[in-house]
Amino acid sequence: MRTQILTIAGTALASALAFSSPAIALTAAEGAPQASSVSPNPGTQVKTAGASTAPTLLDGFFSTATYTYRIGNSCKGYEDEIRDGAAYWTGKFDESTDSSATPVNCRTDLFACGKLKKANGCNENHGGRITLSTRTFDFALLAAHEFGHNMYKHSNHKCRSWASDAAVMAPVDNECSN
Repeated sequence: MRTQILTIAGTALASALAFSSPAIALTAAEGAPQASSVSPNPGTQVKTAGASTAPTLLDGFFSTATYTYRIGNSCKGYEDEIRDGAAYWTGKFDESTDSSATPVNCRTDLFACGKLKKANGCNENHGGRITLSTRTFDFALLAAHEFGHNMYKHSNHKCRSWASDAAVMAPVDNECSN
């Protein structure tokens, strides 16, 4: 009886420790860490809506790495929105002037990205290069979405918004009212 109680207590303690640490806590349905993110509005906490709506991590991704990015001259006047987008992924992105940092460039048109002939944002090779079109309703949200592709695939969330990680990683927002 004592062994049975100790086994149950040990299992409960191990579960409590595992789910209290965001570095090792996984959702049962997705195998993805559930992290809290800070929206570009200071002091506003945005949490993922749950395992069923969490974006899917890229294959083999389970990293605590911090990525660096550098804003190109083509983004003059959009620097704050790009920083807001990167800041959504709290602690994952740092701005740098280092030439090895992910270049972030801006365009005034729609452009080809992978299989898409007309894209307003592109993250090539999960942080190889990020390109953003200034033809978008919420430029900071587009930046957050593209930075998110360092870690996540598109979610199945219908409308892109700041509401959750899944909403940020929604593939399109053309069906939603802005």
